[in-house]
Amino acid sequence: MDDPQAAPQAPATRPAREGLQRNSLNLPRLAFIGLAYFSLAPVVYLNMGFMETDSGGPVMPFLFILITVAVLPTAVSFALLNNRRPSAGSGYTWLWESTYPAAGLWLGWVMITTYVVVSALYPVAFGTFFNALLAYFHLTATTWTGIAGGIAAILIIGYLNHNNIKLSSTVIGILMILEAAFVAAVAIVIVVQGGHLGHFSASPFNPGAATAGFSGLSLAAIFAFLSIAGVDSVAPVAEEAHTPRRLIPLATILVTVTAGLFWALVSYGFAISVPVRTVAGYVNAGQITPVLPISRSYIGGWAVLVPITGFTAALASFGASLYAAGRITYAVSREGFLSSYFAGLHPRFRTPWRAEAATLLVALVFLIAISVWQGGPESAYAYLGEIFVFFVLLLYIFVNLANIVYHARFRRESFNWFLNGVTPVAGIVIDGYVLYKAFFVSEISLPFKTGSSIVWFSLAWAVIGIGWALWWARRRRLNSISLSAEV
Repeated sequence: MDDPQAAPQAPATRPAREGLQRNSLNLPRLAFIGLAYFSLAPVVYLNMGFMETDSGGPVMPFLFILITVAVLPTAVSFALLNNRRPSAGSGYTWLWESTYPAAGLWLGWVMITTYVVVSALYPVAFGTFFNALLAYFHLTATTWTGIAGGIAAILIIGYLNHNNIKLSSTVIGILMILEAAFVAAVAIVIVVQGGHLGHFSASPFNPGAATAGFSGLSLAAIFAFLSIAGVDSVAPVAEEAHTPRRLIPLATILVTVTAGLFWALVSYGFAISVPVRTVAGYVNAGQITPVLPISRSYIGGWAVLVPITGFTAALASFGASLYAAGRITYAVSREGFLSSYFAGLHPRFRTPWRAEAATLLVALVFLIAISVWQGGPESAYAYLGEIFVFFVLLLYIFVNLANIVYHARFRRESFNWFLNGVTPVAGIVIDGYVLYKAFFVSEISLPFKTGSSIVWFSLAWAVIGIGWALWWARRRRLNSISLSAEV
């Protein structure tokens, strides 16, 4: 197989105008997209109840620190490979060129699934906050009111992302800053008042405070990982960035560390705000997000900003996720492995609008079907979130593998035993362990509707992807194909 470093030269005669709009994203816009993808406010709003009730303790800060450290090896692998080969296909491109094309094509299937599922997560989240707002004003909130809110989110983001990426990423950044500022302000108020104990406590940093033991921590870690599973967030927009070999790796590490620190610090305030049994009581009573009654007890009527900033946060995260879904679908389809329809770009803004529109349609189907099946948008959020973590862990494992193989095969002279050896091996071990423990031990033991079906459906879909990749391998000589490069 040819050196992948030669691959970017293959389509050099292609006019630049045929591809994505280059030089559209500077470092601030990349940071906006990355941090919005990480979902700064929804992580606290929607995951607190799951994390504290599953673990049986106020250990959110501990879990966020643990997961941030655990994901750093994978973030380094993404940064290194983005430096070597920036591409809208990211992991699909890297695995194709460093190992076997069929393996990379299968990872393309996994990535499309990953980004479509995470895009479908945020209409559900928007619907959850819409129901929370209705409940705040003592109005009736049902599954169908939540679905209506989710449909509104799809329409809003569809309009926003139909415009050029400079404008939409700026709007996403503004929404993200508003949500983060409010969450941080509430956390500071709680800390200043000393929480329910009236003083500081080290319990949120002590894993021993989790009364559900190791199995409970493992289950809670799924939701912590759902939070930090964004190290890949800026890779799909590499072809639209300024100097992508420099800015994409920088943005990857910057947003990962920034998001981890934000959650570790902010979640401390909410961890000491009320006893865990109170959080469990809110969850058992059907309270959509425990942050709402907690905030009401500390800031009074200003708590109405919880669902409102939930709206803005869900929209920001939705827009960032849609970027990723549209670009990986575009990257696979431009090579002829999906309908050429999805390779079509907006005639003016050069964005993969057709692929994004298809993702919005799937998000609409998921919004309705999963919300009805799971009994509400808040339960649908948990269900889709766990499916997303399953597939993103597969992506992370194979990107770490690509880091090793690529440098061993094609950059032997610059192979670094730590960055291209120890680091990706650590990433594979950590990601593989989380996948095994969280899904094949914890989730598989839960009832089919709420737990084990996630594992079986995800496995079945991954196996279908293997069949799809092998089918293409028999139809086309994959080794003769040089993947498109527009950077």
